[in-house]
Amino acid sequence: MIHLSNRLRKLASYVSTGSVMADIGTDHGYLPVYLVSQGICTRAVAADINKGPLESARAHVEQYQVSGKIDLRLGNGLERVQPGEVDTIVIAGMGGGTIRDILQASPETAVQARRLILQPMADEAELRNYLVNHGWSLVDEELLLEDNRLYLILVAERGREEIAEPLLFEVGPRLLEKKHPLLPVYLQRLQQKYQRILDGLAKSSQPTVKEKAAQIERKIAKIEKLTQGINLE
Repeated sequence: MIHLSNRLRKLASYVSTGSVMADIGTDHGYLPVYLVSQGICTRAVAADINKGPLESARAHVEQYQVSGKIDLRLGNGLERVQPGEVDTIVIAGMGGGTIRDILQASPETAVQARRLILQPMADEAELRNYLVNHGWSLVDEELLLEDNRLYLILVAERGREEIAEPLLFEVGPRLLEKKHPLLPVYLQRLQQKYQRILDGLAKSSQPTVKEKAAQIERKIAKIEKLTQGINLE
């Protein structure tokens, strides 16, 4: 059996048995090979924009004898995946803005999928905002630590999601609801990010900068309240 890292194993856990999935930016193809070889997926598409990673994926597909069930495709994002061809789309290890752009560039393919499993490396607020404003509901959010790095996983399905508090796009509504054990770490890093921005703004005396600094101070205060377990008002 192919060995998966904890991050890839957690991504795999969100793929339903009997699914047909696409792994965008498949790299070595570990995830689709695992899902197909374990009988979780009946078929998979492994796509990458670069030839090198795709050839590495091809070697693993052949090694684990799943050539007839995994299609290897060279292309950018979802451009090589037809609308309705897959019901589950995995996009992991990219920036949130890049993931958003991939979904935005192939809207028909994206909306015909039943589930999106996304693992942004940055700009998660931007990605959450896009999903919620384009007919996706955040059905789950997960955090995990691997090699001292904190990873976020977003799971979305077609549906209505209302987020009234803008800060929740950054914090994560599902993470907050289930009081994820790693949420304090996540909030601490978010607070540190805004503190660095605030420290940079302190060097300027422009009125517009002062207004922005005040907004960030209010945001930091809300994050501190959340860290202490106090709900947003």
